[in-house]
Amino acid sequence: MVPIKKSQARSLTHSTLLRAAAQVILDKGVEALTLDAVAHQAGVSKGGLLYHFPSKNALVVGLGEQLIQDFEAALQAEFDQDDAPGTPGQWVRAYIRSTLRMSKQSLALIARLTSLIVEMPPELLQFAEAYEQRCRQRLETDGLDPTQATIIQLAIDGLWFSEVFQLGAPEEPRRAQVVERLLAMTRVSS
Repeated sequence: MVPIKKSQARSLTHSTLLRAAAQVILDKGVEALTLDAVAHQAGVSKGGLLYHFPSKNALVVGLGEQLIQDFEAALQAEFDQDDAPGTPGQWVRAYIRSTLRMSKQSLALIARLTSLIVEMPPELLQFAEAYEQRCRQRLETDGLDPTQATIIQLAIDGLWFSEVFQLGAPEEPRRAQVVERLLAMTRVSS
């Protein structure tokens, strides 16, 4: 048996703690997110939790960063699997597809975390803003008209928002028709 290296074990524990925090929020709500509740859910001591996340804010920042990293991984996978690689709009198509393929668990977690927006740790807001700027840059340099690309992004973000908060999201087949129209808008005619 090969021993797990210290950094791998640390990473595994870090991930376990974030999953435990997410589960506490999903099961009991964001108001139940305490260091004690997360330590109990993860089956670790509070000291073990504090080693990785020295405060509740650090835990919330970790959750936000993990959600963004998971989305970026899904975005890259969609980009790599695009049906028209190397053509204008490839990144925007990947953005559309990855946005709409978020798991129901991630959507529920995001919805619950937004209740913390007024007390959001500045580090998470800075991380999210930097991510948004990177997305905007990719969007505007994807070979599409930047205004058209922005319209597509705002539309898909609006659809995503309606699904996160379960407010007026279109049902099938209308949802699929909207998505297909947005994808069609990413195709530049020669």
